[in-house]
Amino acid sequence: MRVLHVASEVAPFAQTGGLADVLAGLPAAQVESGRVAAMAAAPAATARTIAMPTRRQAPEAVPPRAPVQAAVLVPLYRGVAARLAAAKIALDDGIALPLQIGPHAFEARLRRARVGAVEYGFLDCAGLYDRIGGLYGPMSSSEYTDNAVRFAALGRAALVAGERLLGGRADVLHVHDWQGGAASIYAHLERAERPGPPPAVVATIHNLAFRGVFDKTVMSELGFPWDLFTRGGVEFYDQLSLLKGGLAYADAVTTVSPSYAREILTPERGEGLDAFLRWDVARLIGIVNGIDEAAWDPRTDRAIAAGYSADDLAGKARCRAALLAETGLAPVADDRPVIAAISRMSDQKGLDLLADIVPQLGALGARLVVLGSGDPALEARWRYLAESFREHVAVKIGFDLPYARRVYAGSDLFVMPSRFEPCGLGQLYAMRYGSIPIVSSVGGLRDTVTDIGHGSIAGGGGRVGTGIRFDTVTAAALLAAIERGVKLVADRTAVAQVRRAAMLRDSSWAGPARDYVALYESLVARQRRSAVAAP
Repeated sequence: MRVLHVASEVAPFAQTGGLADVLAGLPAAQVESGRVAAMAAAPAATARTIAMPTRRQAPEAVPPRAPVQAAVLVPLYRGVAARLAAAKIALDDGIALPLQIGPHAFEARLRRARVGAVEYGFLDCAGLYDRIGGLYGPMSSSEYTDNAVRFAALGRAALVAGERLLGGRADVLHVHDWQGGAASIYAHLERAERPGPPPAVVATIHNLAFRGVFDKTVMSELGFPWDLFTRGGVEFYDQLSLLKGGLAYADAVTTVSPSYAREILTPERGEGLDAFLRWDVARLIGIVNGIDEAAWDPRTDRAIAAGYSADDLAGKARCRAALLAETGLAPVADDRPVIAAISRMSDQKGLDLLADIVPQLGALGARLVVLGSGDPALEARWRYLAESFREHVAVKIGFDLPYARRVYAGSDLFVMPSRFEPCGLGQLYAMRYGSIPIVSSVGGLRDTVTDIGHGSIAGGGGRVGTGIRFDTVTAAALLAAIERGVKLVADRTAVAQVRRAAMLRDSSWAGPARDYVALYESLVARQRRSAVAAP
C-alpha cells in the first residue's frame, strides 16, 4: 500500500510546532507497522481510537496485511537544503514539475531525499518558498499575503508527486491541516478525469483553530470551480476555508486525540465548524499522537548532563543541578520542585495563567524555567517576571531544542495549562524524561495523563498515575494543582513511583501507526469495491 503524506513542515528540517514532529515520526512507524502486520497478521490496535457518529459512515477498520510504502511531500523552504546537508542526507537535483494554479504558472522541481525507510519529496519553487522570513509569514505573528497560492501549489504537486516518490499512484493521500487541504480538493476535482480507483483521502486536523481562511475571490486564484463554494464544500461564512474544503472532500477525517474529536463537535470548541463536522464529514476519528522514543531517550540523549532511566534515576539529579546552574537560579532543596514550561506563548497555551501565580511559586520554594516564544506582549511579560524574580524564575525567549531537552531532564514538574489542546507533545516528552506533568484536563492532555488522585498515587483503575490534572482552567486551579505537585515531590517514595510510571508509559508511534494503517486499509478496500461496482 502506497501512502503519501502532504504537509507544510517536517522535523528537523522545517519546523514551527508539533506538526513537524508528527511528520517525522508517523510515516516511518507506518512502514514498520505494515512490515510487522504483513509478517505476523497481527490484529489492529483499537484502544487509542474513537469513531464519532456522523451522517455518513465509512466501513469499520480491518487489520492491515499489506506492506506499507510511505512518502512525505513538503515545501523546500530556505535553509532546508543546508539542514539536509548538515545531517549528511543527500538531496537530488530533482525533476521538473511545472504547476498551473488558476491563472498562475510556476516552474518547480520535485527534489527527493531518503530518510530511513521514508522517501521525502521537497517541492522546490523559489518564488513561493525561498523567503527570508518564517514558513508562513515574515514574522511568527504575521502571514504572507499569497499563502493560499503557496499551499495550493503544494496540493497540486501532490497529485503528481506520489507516483514519483512511491513508484506508482498513491493508494492513500493523507493531508495535514489547512496547508494540505488543497490536495484533497484537487484530488476531488481530478477523480472523474483519471481511470482506476482514486486514492483514498484522509485529512487530519492538528489544530482546528487554524482554518486557512481567505477572501472568496481566491477561488479563482486557485482555479476552484464555484460549484465547490457551498455549505458542504469550501465556503466558510462567505469566505474560502482550505481546511474545510480538505475535510469536505476527504474519505475520512482524523484528529489527534479522542477527547479533542469530541470537543470539536461542540460550539465551544468547534471554531464555527462543529455542525459541519457532525453532519458533513465522512467519518471523524481521534487517534492520539506518539513520539519517537528512540530520539527522546534520557538514557542516550547527548544534550543532557547525565543519562538515566526509570530504573536508575541518579543521572536525573545531576541534570537538575546542571539546569539550575545553567539558568542561574538559586539552589533549592531536593524536596522543593524545579518546574518547567516549554510552550508557544499564545492564549491557547495558558502561560498567562502561569504568569499570574509567579509570586506564589516563590513562596512554595519552587524554581520555574520557561522556554517559548509567540505573542510579543506575553514575551515582554515573561521577561519582566524573570527580571523581577531572578532567584526563582528563568526565562528564555525562542526555540532551542537542545536546551529544551535539558529542561525536560532537569525539571521535576512540567506545566501545561492549555485552554484547549488537540493532543500536545510536551507532556509526552516530559513523562519520557521523568518530569511529572501538571495539565489542564482538555483534549489530548486528558487522554495521555492519568491523574495520581487526591491523597493517593493511584490513578484510574488503580494504576499508578502519571501526572496531575485540573478541570477548571484558571490561575487558582493551576496553583492548586501545582501545590499538589509540590507535596508529591516532597514525598520521595511517591514521587519515585509516579516518575517511574510516567517514564514507562508507552508513548511511541507504534499504536497510532497501526490505527492509521488499519483505517487506510478499510478505505482502500472500499475504493476498490466501488471501482468494481461502477458501470
